[in-house]
Amino acid sequence: MKNKHREIVLPALRGIMGDWVYYSCLMNLGELSSRVRFAEEIHKSKKLSDMIQRSLRRTRGAQIAEYLKKQPERLFNSLVVATYGGQPNWHALSDVRCGKNAPELEGLHEEIISSVGFLALRGDEQLFALDGQHRLAGIKKAVKDGVDNDPFDEVTVLFVEHQDNSKGLERTRRLFTALNKTTRPVSKGDIIALDEDDVMALCVRHVIDESALFADERIAFVASNNMPVANTKSLTTIGNLYDVYTLLFTGAKSELQARKQDLQRFRPSDEKLDKYFAYARELFVLFENEFAELGEFFSATDTAPVVEKYRGSHGGNALFRPIGLEIFVRIVARLTKDRSLAQSVKLAARLPRTLTDEPFAGLLWDPRRKTILNGNKVTLREVLLYMLGKNDRKYSEAELLERYRRDTGDETAELPKKLI
Repeated sequence: MKNKHREIVLPALRGIMGDWVYYSCLMNLGELSSRVRFAEEIHKSKKLSDMIQRSLRRTRGAQIAEYLKKQPERLFNSLVVATYGGQPNWHALSDVRCGKNAPELEGLHEEIISSVGFLALRGDEQLFALDGQHRLAGIKKAVKDGVDNDPFDEVTVLFVEHQDNSKGLERTRRLFTALNKTTRPVSKGDIIALDEDDVMALCVRHVIDESALFADERIAFVASNNMPVANTKSLTTIGNLYDVYTLLFTGAKSELQARKQDLQRFRPSDEKLDKYFAYARELFVLFENEFAELGEFFSATDTAPVVEKYRGSHGGNALFRPIGLEIFVRIVARLTKDRSLAQSVKLAARLPRTLTDEPFAGLLWDPRRKTILNGNKVTLREVLLYMLGKNDRKYSEAELLERYRRDTGDETAELPKKLI
């Protein structure tokens, strides 16, 4: 078979785990992009191979390409690449015990020394990724688009040997599945607590650490939108606050409006980040000033009586429920299309908020079970916007009335009166 690529020699470590022998090598983006293919080779069936290709989300590859282009602090974990065909050769270093200035190397065992060396690839090997396929897609796109890397970045690649027979295919497929089944995305809680690029996470931490708005127990350190029943002091959760800022920064019309994926992956300049911090604080300062119940909460020394007044089995106030707060922020974001954030919050404050009253009863609040309903967010949002004369055009009055009656289960219900 004619060589497709030139011969290269990669610095490597040789290791053993279970019954796999692997080689941990450094490979630059250009070589990786041109030599490594996706994991289509592990199935003889073209349809099964196509399923693997379809599972590679194009948007994810594009996001990773942007990360490679724009993030100076970029770093990848290792890709796992299977190799078959050709003649990859391992060359162990004969000795790394060198010189008087490295006495700590003198006692190294032979097995350690023999694990350090070089892996030579002749160029006619078939290489395909078993783990890190989205990263590979991003690398290929970045290289194709002309990433400004000179020299190219180096990434770690773990090479394992694949045997092109039935037993080898079974073994490689098992490894592919194990690697991808055990991979878990970073949790939302970890992102909020640790991410240094995600604008929403940075704003959540800033508002908690640098302002009095959510100091102490004013916010629940829960990564989901589910407020613990026993919590009687917090307005909402950090998970809900993250989602609120996502809605604000992606949906509200402002100079800071951006796509969610960009906000999550690319840290703005310090100057622009300060603007996001100010915008994040401004939202709740406006809420405090325009919504009397939130004014009570933010001004209280002891928030427990306020929370018990506005959240409990009696129903209470929509803004003291994570889902209700989310809906009102969505409404405010919609209103910013033709007014400022301050004007939008002021207008939204004209809406009712009591859960036992319309339009919340039957849509957000189940008066019989005395529990929150989660399935009617769109209908509730559009009905509230209808009351302000700002509902989406695709939801006509007749359509809204039909949805309202269907979702409340009341065939005689009428839409609430318009406020404007």
